Amino acid sequence: MGKKRNPIEDIRQSITPMKASGDMKEKSTIPMERSAVVVIPAYKPSEGFLDFLSRLKNQGGFNDIVVVDDGSGEEYERIFCAAGMIPGVMVLSHYVNLGKGRTLKTAFNYCIGQAREKISWGGVITADADGQHKIQDIVNIGRALEKYPESLVLGCRTFNSQNIPFRSRLGNKVSKLVYRWLCGVNVSDTQTGLRGLPCRFLEECCQIEGERYEYETNMLLKAKEQGMDITEVPIETVYENNNAASHFNPLRDSMKIYAVILKYSLSSILSVVVDYSIFSYLYFHGQSLLTATYMARLGSALVNFTINRNVVFKYQGNIAAQFFKYVLLVAVSGTISGISISLVKQILEIPVITVKVVVELILYFMNFYIQRIWVFAKRKGK
Repeated sequence: MGKKRNPIEDIRQSITPMKASGDMKEKSTIPMERSAVVVIPAYKPSEGFLDFLSRLKNQGGFNDIVVVDDGSGEEYERIFCAAGMIPGVMVLSHYVNLGKGRTLKTAFNYCIGQAREKISWGGVITADADGQHKIQDIVNIGRALEKYPESLVLGCRTFNSQNIPFRSRLGNKVSKLVYRWLCGVNVSDTQTGLRGLPCRFLEECCQIEGERYEYETNMLLKAKEQGMDITEVPIETVYENNNAASHFNPLRDSMKIYAVILKYSLSSILSVVVDYSIFSYLYFHGQSLLTATYMARLGSALVNFTINRNVVFKYQGNIAAQFFKYVLLVAVSGTISGISISLVKQILEIPVITVKVVVELILYFMNFYIQRIWVFAKRKGK
């Protein structure tokens, strides 16, 4: 991934500071017109949503706002009709709830069409409809996007406050660790919904997999694949009513977010099944132990390489160079496994099966990491 920036020092002089008050209201200023369009996916928004849109326009200076009703239902039609009456606000609708990822794609597709016809925007800012994002923070994202027009700009929250819900703190820590070490995405807030996107990135974003909350994390992986720089802007962490308005399902959506690791695990399991199947067939049909072992390992390696290349890491580069690297990794990994099991068993006198499980588990993560950064490493985009 490209270089990560923190532009907060660069733009500090141009930002009107917020003055904290008891009710956390933002400072009213005469707004400067913003060149970016703000995209807001909305599902069953509260009554305060209309006030948020008005402040976004009047205080933030955003003249173009795209709201997508993600199948909220008839009881919310009044809110969206009123939103559409605000000058500069365009309301798009899904008749059924399709998820945040699909909602963002709908908005991006609309923005691409408008940009091609008549409008020249300085980028797209995505914000949530649940009151988590302050107007000043959205403005700061717009300013950073103007300063770094080719970067993916992230509004990153701080998670060191005890006022933040436990599930949010835990989810961010786990996501940050997983994506830093296993996916090469080094950002401080992997699940932030406040982002600034260059217009050139929108077509790619419309093709990214994911229909719900996993989509935003897949967007980070796509940015890494494209070699995009990432610019982080610190934002205020706001959780109203302990984040009760959030539609994020920790179990369901986390499983989708970690799908790449799940696919790698299934690939490994399938390879083991192939290994044992080939070995058993050859050995019980008269082949020597050594021949059966090597043939089984070759067969499982071919299956594992094919799945990891085309399904897990999805890279279509030079297959000969990749396979050479993969075979070298398998040979080194197998040697390390054999030596480690032998040494640990002699020193600690632990059953060999127990030692093998521990060693192979460590090598499992090591192999994933090396395949990501070396075997199937993607070239940086221009």
